[in-house]
Amino acid sequence: MKRMILVALMAATVPFGARAQKVKADKVPAAVKTAFAKAYPTASDVEWEKEKNGDFEVEFEQGKVELSVVYNPLGVEQEVEQEIKISELPAAVQAALKGKKIKEAAIIKKGGQTYYEAEVGGKDLIFDASGKPVKME
Repeated sequence: MKRMILVALMAATVPFGARAQKVKADKVPAAVKTAFAKAYPTASDVEWEKEKNGDFEVEFEQGKVELSVVYNPLGVEQEVEQEIKISELPAAVQAALKGKKIKEAAIIKKGGQTYYEAEVGGKDLIFDASGKPVKME
């Protein structure tokens, strides 16, 4: 059983940083920049990346909150990731990570679903609200 849980946790890790390349704002399609500016008019510290699949990810701060949003080239929002306090992770997710040191936590909204991310040992582990590991593409 422990082996199955370990395999599931390993499968749930996603190397987000390895899939993207930093780009300057002038290389981002106008539709993407327009959608972003409309949705997040007070964003600061904005940084853009182009993902291997052609989508664009923007990392920024909105007030005191750190966010990351992925848009397709037409400016349609695909995913929103917001940093949260570790204590804000659902109890089931915290239970699944009991005994592990969590460095950062986030809530991810993608495809009408909500997921939770916990950075543990330099890896991002993704869970649903019930604490079940999830693999995200």
